[in-house]
Amino acid sequence: MKTFVLVYLAIIVAALYGWVVNLIAVIHLATADAPLTTMGIVRIVGIPLAGLGAILGWL
Repeated sequence: MKTFVLVYLAIIVAALYGWVVNLIAVIHLATADAPLTTMGIVRIVGIPLAGLGAILGWL
């Protein structure tokens, strides 16, 4: 049971980290005045959709 809790916590921390990195990438995209690409649009959508943002943060 203790291992399950630790794995669950590790997944939550990894997802939170990925979402924050995605948020930073979107802020950087906006401040760099870069052209809006498909990945940029998906990253923007990934902010309210936390699961998608967590995955994109790791890419």
